[in-house]
Amino acid sequence: MSELKRLVIVSTLFQLVWFLAVLGREYWQWLTLVIVVGMLLMTVRVQGFKWWPWLLLTLTGVTLDSLNVSFGLLIFDHHWLPMWLILLWAAFCWYAYFLTQVVSQYPLWLVSIVGGLAGAASYLAGYKLGAVSLGVSLPVAIVLFFIEWIGFVLLCMKVNNGKGKQHEDSNDTLA
Repeated sequence: MSELKRLVIVSTLFQLVWFLAVLGREYWQWLTLVIVVGMLLMTVRVQGFKWWPWLLLTLTGVTLDSLNVSFGLLIFDHHWLPMWLILLWAAFCWYAYFLTQVVSQYPLWLVSIVGGLAGAASYLAGYKLGAVSLGVSLPVAIVLFFIEWIGFVLLCMKVNNGKGKQHEDSNDTLA
């Protein structure tokens, strides 16, 4: 399968899970669970997916949002992360496995900024769709999410061995 075709398929699957999780929340979380587990098992079988990088990134993402809840940045109906958000982290870290292979050809600074913008936009969309409330003003939340996602994208690149073009051109310690 070509790299472009694979990217289109995994991107579509991730977007499906994103909408299912954010729009369906608790109502569709069991369907989301089945799809995420299916994606992971299929990838292990077909591609030899590595569990440890995925698990490390997923736990890091869940921890990050747990801290966001603890510090009052994210507000849910309960005092803990909803299952649908944990599943969304699992799906995103699966997606990052594929995405890292594609974006590693670009400079790391560019990948991290675009990833920071996309991550912040995802939280903004979740807020606008009523999946989460914010404990701070919208501009402050966007800046904080942007900063968090720059760091998370850098971690994804390092853990998934997507060193980026910048690493090839210099001895960048971030890659």
